[in-house]
Amino acid sequence: MTRKTLAFSLLVAPILSACLCLSAPEAQARTYTAYEQALEDLDESRYEKAEQKLKQVIEENPNSADAHAELGRVYMNTDQFLQMEAELNRALQLNDKLFRAYAYRAYMYWRTRRPKQALADSQKALDLYMVNPLDWSAQKVLANRALAYDRMGRRAEAQADRDKERVFITLDEAGKFREVGRLPEALKRVDKGLAQEPTNADLWFFRGVVNANSMKFWDAIADFNRALRFAPQATMLYYFRGDCYDQVGKYQQAIDDYTRVIKAGEPLVAYRFVCESGRLRNLVLRDDTVCVSLNDVYYLRAEAKFRQGKLQAAIKDLDYVAAHDKTDDKALTRRAEIVAGMGKSDESIKDFTRAIVANKKDWSKYVDRAQAYLRLGKDDEAIADLSEVIKLNPADPGAYVLRASAYKQIGKYEEAVSDCSRAFEIKADSDLLLERADCLRAMRRYDEALKDLDHASEIDRHSVSEARSLRAKILQEQGEDEKARVELQELERQAQEKRQKNDASNMAIIGGSVVLLLGLSLLGFRVWRKRGRTNR
Repeated sequence: MTRKTLAFSLLVAPILSACLCLSAPEAQARTYTAYEQALEDLDESRYEKAEQKLKQVIEENPNSADAHAELGRVYMNTDQFLQMEAELNRALQLNDKLFRAYAYRAYMYWRTRRPKQALADSQKALDLYMVNPLDWSAQKVLANRALAYDRMGRRAEAQADRDKERVFITLDEAGKFREVGRLPEALKRVDKGLAQEPTNADLWFFRGVVNANSMKFWDAIADFNRALRFAPQATMLYYFRGDCYDQVGKYQQAIDDYTRVIKAGEPLVAYRFVCESGRLRNLVLRDDTVCVSLNDVYYLRAEAKFRQGKLQAAIKDLDYVAAHDKTDDKALTRRAEIVAGMGKSDESIKDFTRAIVANKKDWSKYVDRAQAYLRLGKDDEAIADLSEVIKLNPADPGAYVLRASAYKQIGKYEEAVSDCSRAFEIKADSDLLLERADCLRAMRRYDEALKDLDHASEIDRHSVSEARSLRAKILQEQGEDEKARVELQELERQAQEKRQKNDASNMAIIGGSVVLLLGLSLLGFRVWRKRGRTNR
């Protein structure tokens, strides 16, 4: 038995296990940082938890302007204005271009009856605003300032702010349609807003998001292009456009956009509208408040480089992710897969081991490492990893199938039979009987093998052909060539019937297509003649 065959067999084993029960755990995003977790807590009004996490961030990095600003937001929502003012002042000392800090502080000034300072901060916030990955605080700034202008008797200025606020109201209405999957209605609402505000980057951005969610990636790219025309400094727009380029196979354009995001160096690239983009596209996830970090963008750029065949460049990007986030088992696993494909099984084992340390509950990592061990002829280590899969899934037949396949290929048929039997006890399946029968045949326990084949045919009529083929093999090994010949003839007869049936179906489809085309041609001819008579 060659190692190539052995590795291939274990690659096939998950297919059989999937047909039973075992399925890989959902590919989770990386572990969120304390700051990102605090944002989630804020969104869910868990202010005490958010406060604790933000203080932890500040303790570790006192110069984090974003953390001070969001802690100010915690105090804003809990009416602790003295603490709020202190945190926002600190945030702006650290970064005097932080839009959200001015927006929060403007609110605090309104509440503490300091209209002059409130107006100044409101204007500063609006001057700094661009398409925002966190929220649309500009809407609240405009609403509060319009209300203040009304009280001051400055009606024209109040109306001007309300006119600007309408864009955000439109976006909110479109967002509600999108949240419930009514994408055409969301698009119509955005288009209505664009008819009034054709140069608004937020509207073009959101239009791109909706088109991307509808899998209309080229339309989304066109929308993001327009958004960038009006807000070229909005880094996150390059992330969304890069993701769309990825989806249409334009990998170099995707890499260029991801590189722009990386060069901007913003730790949190995007926070909303990411439920079907980037690393999260394959997840069953409808949560827009997902954090996309710089590490995630490096991961996506690595994938795009891999698809271009630039393996070393892809590995370099994954190395960056692994160095900056020890919990990112997905990045470590991807690196291991790439180096394994390059024939570096030893190196891949090290990466799979790091991925397992990062996430010990993901059984698929043990399977991946077992494959690498098998390629190196380290059978005991491979079996140990597959035994770990069983420990993680003791009541799942698929776990036993994986180990049975490895046992079978390394010639340990007794152990393979035992695992197949255990799996069958959990779930009676004809495929398991066929596998066990083949192992029994290899051990020359022909009577038991034949019983399994009969049982498999009884359980599932679709197993009859495979059972007959294996039965013929057993009969040949027993020296009963005539009986084996009869089985093979019957097998050939069934195969011939199946081919004829498929041929007949194909001919019927072709014949139907010809009739349809002929009918359309005749119909078109009649329409043409009718138009000709009408024109005369």
